[in-house]
This record gives sequence, structure tokens and C-alpha cells, in this order.
Amino acid sequence: MRRAILTSALLALTLLRISYAQVAEEQKLLSSFHTINALEMMDWMEKLCSPEFNGRLSGTPEYIASAEWVASNLKQWGLKAGGENGTYFQWFDAPYTVVNDIGGLVLNIPQNDGSVIKKNYTYPDEFYPGMNSGNGEITAEVVYAGFGVSAPELNYDDYSGIDVKGKIVLINRDVPHTDPRNSEYAKWVAYCYHQYKLENAVRHGAAGFLYIDGASANPNISYDPSIIVCGIGRQPLEDIFAGLGTTNEKLTEQIRKSFKPASFNTGKTVTIKANTTRHAEGKGCNVIGIMEGSDPALKNESIIIGAHLDAVGSAGKTVNGALDNASGVVDIMAAAKAMAASGIKLKRSVVFLFIGGEETGLHGSRLYASKPALPKEKAAVFINLDMVGNGTGLAVSGQSTYKHLLTYFEDANTKYIHRPFRSSAPEPSEYYGRPRSDAFNFSSAGYRTMSVGTTGSVKPVYYHLPGDDPDAVTIDIMEDVARMLYVGLINMANAASLK
Repeated sequence: MRRAILTSALLALTLLRISYAQVAEEQKLLSSFHTINALEMMDWMEKLCSPEFNGRLSGTPEYIASAEWVASNLKQWGLKAGGENGTYFQWFDAPYTVVNDIGGLVLNIPQNDGSVIKKNYTYPDEFYPGMNSGNGEITAEVVYAGFGVSAPELNYDDYSGIDVKGKIVLINRDVPHTDPRNSEYAKWVAYCYHQYKLENAVRHGAAGFLYIDGASANPNISYDPSIIVCGIGRQPLEDIFAGLGTTNEKLTEQIRKSFKPASFNTGKTVTIKANTTRHAEGKGCNVIGIMEGSDPALKNESIIIGAHLDAVGSAGKTVNGALDNASGVVDIMAAAKAMAASGIKLKRSVVFLFIGGEETGLHGSRLYASKPALPKEKAAVFINLDMVGNGTGLAVSGQSTYKHLLTYFEDANTKYIHRPFRSSAPEPSEYYGRPRSDAFNFSSAGYRTMSVGTTGSVKPVYYHLPGDDPDAVTIDIMEDVARMLYVGLINMANAASLK
């Protein structure tokens, strides 16, 4: 009987100690949880969007300055450097183009008396200077070339039957195949890239390139000094099609249904002006900080959380890239600082990755996915944040084969934050099937990949446009994103298994 009483007492004491330990850990968690605050995050947001960093275009000295600033914070918080040669940086070549002024776009309208009326379009609503354009001016006929794709293995060529030498091609984004969930889509992916479309136009002898891209800044396109580039919006597009008996919308729908090109000479003449300077010497970088795990068996496993640090720079006016993507950077910084200050030991390592070259072609994520700071085979997941700063609700997505990983963030929201929450696990994932985000490179390289976002947009979105400034974000939702990351990452890092 005494032995039973003693055993019961020891068990009760053990349970009490476990309970006290759990309470202590909970207090540690909550202590740093409440240090994540909107005021500090807005200070960081304003710093990243300051004239000092001039839109953070990869390759520029201003981008490097922004990367150094992020790294200085990681060092201050005690995160281990995860870059090259004991630094926080992982470098890559990043040539860039400076747009010296907005240039111009003019429709030349011939009159019966031989004169020409010139219709000038306005920046940035109706046109946007090509951010990797060659320097100069061209006046030539516009030739509609669909999606700008030549794919003989798919029996498809937008350039078949037309001569674009010395002319200006008018090109749509994307490809005729529209469903990334369809296995056939993979055959078209290589033709989605802006770089491919420009290079294909050059191969066919085009001297100008009008991109139907919403008249927004787009440094994610190849540079060739022989071709003048311009992004166009709705009004000049309508004017080019005026009197032709069709529209771009009708033609793209026709092409997508038939998988047959519908290219033709428009008979319209346009002038494109560009004033640019090329810098082939540019360098870009990823910034990598590591919070090392402490468990001997698990510390080599890593959770990678990333956001692209670069934005699209300046072309006439600076695009500060607040929502896209200082929001994701600031969210991760706030979570990292709180985790470092919490005193909570992590079993697994967490890699905080601030990615360069996203806007210029997903260069930084491609590099890191192939040369990670910690072994790829031990990476549990890559979590991407892009434009996470406008809304009222939280969202996390990933593929259904590892949908259990979503619950770490869902549970964090349920217990501590109480925002509307949406989680999804599509398979195959439509989002990761498109080469539009750093998540694509990680997913393509075989990493389990997730994304964190927001829902219920409450402010106008100035995508790649002037106006993407600190007042374009919802700082209170960013605060809650960071808090969700903080709790979710700690619990994920300390889980018994992430299989």
C-alpha cells in the first residue's frame, strides 16, 4: 500500500513538473508573441520603401544596400549567417537597366490630306516604359502576334505566315493552354516566360515589342539592345484594334479554343521611345539567416521560410514595392526577431530566406533551391510569402500530400489570433504550376512547398505601379501574419515528426 501511495505521489509530482514546464514554455511563447507590433513593422516597411533603396531593383547598389540592412538586423538578433564564406549573402549575376525617363508611346493616325495626327499616351495608366528596353526610338507598323510563341513540337507558331522584320510586335502574356492542372500544360511552361517572348521576337527580326501587360513595370524580360520595348494598357490596345472588326479578347479566346494562331498585320503605326542605360556588371543576392536547432537528431532538418526582397525599381517614378513584397519581408523579420528573443529552443533549424531576383526572373530562388544553406534532403518544407499585407483574413496553402503541415498555422490562428482563416490543399497545385513565384522553383526542385497569404483585400492594389507605398498595406493584418508565423514555426520546429 505504501509503495502504491509513493508511486502515485511520484507520478503526481512528475505531472506537476510537466505542467509547470508547459506553463513556463507557454509564458515564453506569449511573452515574445506580444513583442510583435505594428509600429515597429511599419518603421521597417517605411525603411524598405525609402528613397535610399529606390525600389530595390536586383543588381542595383540600392538593392544591395537593402540586403545589407536586412542582414544587419539578422546579425543583431543573433541569427547565424547562412550565406557564402561566413556571410549572410548568396550572390548571383544580376545585370540591370536604368530607365532614365518615361520615354513615350504614340499612335500615328494618317489623314486623307497626307498629314498625321499623333495620339500621345499617358504614363503610367496607358503605357509603361520597357524596363529592359534597348535605347532609342522606333516608328513602325504593329503586327499582332498572339502569344509570341513558336513551338514546333506542339504544332503551334504565332509567327507563321507573318513577316515582322523591322516591325513592332504586339504580344500577350501567358500561352494558349490555360489549365496548369492539365498534364499538357507542362509542355507549354517554357513558353510562358517574358524572357522567351522577347527573345523569340528578336529571332524573328522585330524591332519593337508592345507587351499587353497592364501597363506596369516589368523587369522580368530579356534585354536586347536591338529592340525597343513598351508595356501597354487598355486604351492604346483598343485604339490599335479600332476599325479592325475584332478585339484582343476575342482573338485570345479563339486561339485558346482552337490552338491555332490568329496573327495579322494591323495596318496601324506606332512610335515607341526609350531612354535607357544598361549595367551588365550588376550583382544580386539572397540574404540567409539561420536559427539552429538544438536536438541532435533533428537539428539537420530545416524549415525554410522566404519572401522576395527585391521590387521593380524606378522608371519615371519609383515603385517602392510595399505590398509587393516588403510586406512579406517585414512579416518574416518580425517573426524572426520574436523567435530569437523568446528563449525557446528549437529542435529543428529554421532558415529565414530573403530572396533576390524574383522580379527579374526568379533568379535567387532558383539558386537557393539548387544550393541550399542546409541539405536539401533534410528540408521539411519551403514556405513562401508574397504580397502578404492587405486584407482581413489569413490563408495558407500547400499540396494535399502534406496538408497536415497547414494545421500548425491554422491552430496558431485558432488559439491566439482569431482571424478568418482559409486553408487549401490542391493537388496538383495550380499556383505552383505557373512560373510566377519563387514557390515555383522550390516546387519544381522537389521541395514540399507552401504559401502564406491574406484574404479580403481592403485597399487598392498597385501591382508594379507607382502607389505601392507603405499606405497601400494593412499593417494590422501584417502584425497578425507575423504572429501566426511565430507560433506556427516554433510548433513546427518542435514537432515530434513532420512526415
